[in-house]
Amino acid sequence: MITHELIERIEGEALIDFRTDRSGRVQDAQIRFLHFRGMEAILEGRHPLDALVIAPRVCGICGHSHLIAAVEAIEAAYRHSGAEVKLSMKARSIRNVTKFSELLQNHLKWLYLIMLGESAKLLREEHPLPLKALNAASQANRLAALFSGQWPHSSYALPGGVTCDPTHIEIMQALKILAELERFVEAEVLGCSFGEFETIRSYRDLTALGGDFGKLLQNVERLGLADTGHSHGRFLVLGEHPGCRSMAIDGNTRRAADVANVSEDASAVIEGKTYAKNALYEGAFYETGPLARALVSGRSVIGAIHEAHGDSASVRIAARMDEMVDLLKNIRRLIETLDLSEPSYIAPPPIETISGEGRGIVEAPRGSLIHTLRIEKGKIIAYAMITPTQWNLGNGTAVSPGVAQKAMIGAQSRDKASFLFRTFDVCSVCTTH
Repeated sequence: MITHELIERIEGEALIDFRTDRSGRVQDAQIRFLHFRGMEAILEGRHPLDALVIAPRVCGICGHSHLIAAVEAIEAAYRHSGAEVKLSMKARSIRNVTKFSELLQNHLKWLYLIMLGESAKLLREEHPLPLKALNAASQANRLAALFSGQWPHSSYALPGGVTCDPTHIEIMQALKILAELERFVEAEVLGCSFGEFETIRSYRDLTALGGDFGKLLQNVERLGLADTGHSHGRFLVLGEHPGCRSMAIDGNTRRAADVANVSEDASAVIEGKTYAKNALYEGAFYETGPLARALVSGRSVIGAIHEAHGDSASVRIAARMDEMVDLLKNIRRLIETLDLSEPSYIAPPPIETISGEGRGIVEAPRGSLIHTLRIEKGKIIAYAMITPTQWNLGNGTAVSPGVAQKAMIGAQSRDKASFLFRTFDVCSVCTTH
């Protein structure tokens, strides 16, 4: 039987064509994206700084990641052309604070607006409205906006730095918001202190947590999905930030990742149409996102349960929740060590004098995001984006399935396959040609 199912409650829309046997077990799942965004075409021919306004509009959830990728691509074009562009440590830290805040709000929304609700629905149980999570996510957005001026769709990063120049009062405000977020994650998400969480070494201890994180893992176990959803076991991190470096993992083999090995493939056409290319590394599908970052960063609890359970649904969920704690620690360290005496912005040469190519790579909430552009005398000649959605939700074939496709094949029902699909934190609005 072939069934077309629209995946709702995501950013954008995706359609999955399920092929099931008589028992309802999923034999194949083809993923389709329904909208063509064309953001790259909009950018071509424009002034390079227009990318700092247009690129963040690609997505209402990870627009800040697109801003940072765009500004880093322009800065790389400066360097490629032989021009100097300097960035103070203060500006780098502020960009990381706002980027990490965006990751944090994304993970909170994913837990409370998607995963807890979907697992409760499959269990035919009622899930209370997650108003407490909406408040916490808005606090994370306030933290980002304190430096970036607004969230979403900020354009506060410029070649050479950032436009904000925080005072001690704003630092105190930021630490107050951060403390509220830390209390929420400890009390509601984990159900224990960060100190107690850091002593956890086993999957069983994670499922025993009293917070909503533990509740989600318990729901996944009750659904019989904890040890399902295995994919290729290949992981890729291309962006770098404090605590995370570029690396490819294939089984027990780890090696430095090289963006030169990235390619795109548009051969998976369904009914004559596809609005999403596949992103490949060395010609193969690799998973990007929190689980990849946790394994690359060597976060002990995720490494231990991955070794025991592989790239299962439960390990994928645990990695995203564990990343919340890591993000909060990094945000606190960055804010507390910010040197306000440093310049926020160091003016580079006029961009109208620049001709060159540049690439910006950022770890967005769902994985590695790449912006590549070519500038000639201050005008964008070519612009290309490879988004996290392309890595994880790429549409392969039954013989060579994409990352999420492989995780869904073998699921006992379409509903359970759809839940496994959501463990990748699906999003389609940034899927562009």
